[in-house]
Amino acid sequence: MFFQPHTIEEALALKREHGAAASFIAGGTDLIVMMNRGRCPAKNYIDLSHIPGLDEIKRARNDNPPADRMPPGAAEIYTAGCCATFSRLAELPVTCLAGAALSVGGPQIRNRGTIAGNIVSASPAGDGSTALLSLDAALELRNANGPRLLSLRDFFLDYRKTALADDEMIVSIRFPAAWKSAWQKLGKRGAMNISMVCCSCAVSESGRFYAAFGSAGPSPMKARRTEEFLTGAAVRTGDGGMTLSGKAIDEAARIAQEEVQPIDDFRGGADYRRAMAGVLLKRALRQIIA
Repeated sequence: MFFQPHTIEEALALKREHGAAASFIAGGTDLIVMMNRGRCPAKNYIDLSHIPGLDEIKRARNDNPPADRMPPGAAEIYTAGCCATFSRLAELPVTCLAGAALSVGGPQIRNRGTIAGNIVSASPAGDGSTALLSLDAALELRNANGPRLLSLRDFFLDYRKTALADDEMIVSIRFPAAWKSAWQKLGKRGAMNISMVCCSCAVSESGRFYAAFGSAGPSPMKARRTEEFLTGAAVRTGDGGMTLSGKAIDEAARIAQEEVQPIDDFRGGADYRRAMAGVLLKRALRQIIA
């Protein structure tokens, strides 16, 4: 069955009724590929494209109550609806996310593919998910009983496995509007390529560093040890920015190479991916502090 609700409440009621036998669909760029390969167990599809507002992106001060102030270290945030496309995200002045969005597929895919679909697929090579991890993004999840906030760092559990319940949907994604960030990606060709390995870095207004990698583990992963080292090694400059010594950047790359968990597959070997994770991290950090 194919349903076309016109409100979030209608969509959630359908999801509660059908549970795991139903799947939300918007752009369909991931889901239809899975359907064609027989990897999608759903028998019912709930189309979100007719619900007003789910494709909007808004910027505002992060003035939520403390319990809802996610990401907690951001003075201003963007809130992107679950149906926001990669083409829309590529226009934002958020360097890592715009770079990741531009590296997804070709123009047709970017015009259709949605950020929530990229997150829910939990692909290890999810470019958008990797960039959002480095921004310490938060998800607004909702079911028929109400909403809950979940940090993206707690969303990915294992290969293609997430913390999303069978009756829930991602309504929106929150991420910082003004953090310095950088994006680096290595693939087989210059465009429309799946990451062999990708790296995203960001630094908050308070000087905390964040780093994430794609195609370097069973799901997009945060490099927590690397983040802690970078935050401790960084030095604030006279203009309020942050800088790192060459020695600190080299050590951060070494730690990241220990943290990542790549595999051998037809796109590249684990050892090569591990080495390139360090190289991409160095490039991203130099881009941020330049």
